Amino acid sequence: MSVYIQDIRGKTNTEISNKFASHIGTLIGNYIGPGRTILIGRDAANASQMIKRSITSGLMSAGINVVDFGIAPLPLINYSKKAYNAQVVITVSESHLRGEDVNIKIISSHEIPLEQRHAQKVSWDKIGDLRYVNEGENTYQHDVLENAAPEIKNKNFLVVIDCAQGKGISFIPEIMDTLECETVYIGCSDNLLKRSYPEPSPTRLSLISDLVFAAGADLGVYLDNDQDHIIFINEKGDIIRDQEATGIFTHFMLNENPKSTIVSSVVASLALDDIVKKQGGRLIKTSIKHVLKEISDHKAIFGADEPGMYVFPQFQSCFDGIYALVMMLGILAKKDVPLSKLVHKVPPYNRTVFTIPCENEKKMNVLDQFQADYSSKYEISRADGIRVDLKDSFILIRPSRFEPLIRAYIESKSEDKLHKLTESVKRKIEGISQNRC
Repeated sequence: MSVYIQDIRGKTNTEISNKFASHIGTLIGNYIGPGRTILIGRDAANASQMIKRSITSGLMSAGINVVDFGIAPLPLINYSKKAYNAQVVITVSESHLRGEDVNIKIISSHEIPLEQRHAQKVSWDKIGDLRYVNEGENTYQHDVLENAAPEIKNKNFLVVIDCAQGKGISFIPEIMDTLECETVYIGCSDNLLKRSYPEPSPTRLSLISDLVFAAGADLGVYLDNDQDHIIFINEKGDIIRDQEATGIFTHFMLNENPKSTIVSSVVASLALDDIVKKQGGRLIKTSIKHVLKEISDHKAIFGADEPGMYVFPQFQSCFDGIYALVMMLGILAKKDVPLSKLVHKVPPYNRTVFTIPCENEKKMNVLDQFQADYSSKYEISRADGIRVDLKDSFILIRPSRFEPLIRAYIESKSEDKLHKLTESVKRKIEGISQNRC
């Protein structure tokens, strides 16, 4: 079962070179042991192809048998683990944030130590096998459809889908056709000569919104280049915030499974607390890296993280944007209301997110000072950064894992209180950064 996702991100050919990637592959192979199987895949970027090949070489040098899915979405590869008796899944993709960065994701049942150390290579006669496959999508597609709500076919939904030029996902049109949805696709062609940037820019999201509104579509979605992240747009062309989509899924899942457990990262909105409490469920908030583990440990029925990452463990224990799309269509069909109406049932909270520069070695000073200032009066969580829960509000300060930045998430029922908290937190972080960082 997948319970850990580890990310390695950096500049291609400098921070993440072929030598580095090969070494990482060998370290992973050393940890799980020779003779085992690992699944690997990538997105359409050239850098991803290069780094994936280097990781593969490192794995094979440690005696690992590698099953290469080529260009394939993360949910499909992870879903195939059981079929190949694989212990680990690795994907390589272009970073959402910067075109020069590559992102390596390692999905496993145990957290793999990746500290720099000497890597052990097997003898020439024990090098692992390499196998290329493309049959995994048939099983994944079949099982997605088997779990889809039958009511979807009666609605003849019109959907606009942006695939972030997600090559190798030809089965998405087949899924949508089988569900009898009329679908408009953007950036989903295998034959585009110029790749577009995977980050969902305001311009790109506006294009989806405009198409949804102009075509009278029921739903618009953006799937990232890994297809583990999804953004929803309602029939009016309005972008649905992550906390709203999480609330819709949670409300539905608790209706279907009363008094069950929901897991989210600490970034989750207070709206989630309200929904879970009202429906008699149990909510566990944890660090971003432990969402999958907490879902497994507590047999949760749903899990979520931002931005736009959702887990439906009854299908698979992995973030899955494709399955989230089918689930949302099922909710719309069963409720027989537009998405905008479902959003109105999620308690409204105002939120702002911003970043402030802070050197990596000095980030803990910011967290420690916030704890010192708030711990005597308010409930504090250090599950991931530091979260301060106030009345009808919260402040979350998280150090970026990859950049010299502090990220701040502030939420409140009151717009006026949100503004005051935001200004106060900015001054505090900047003051600590300048004087004590």
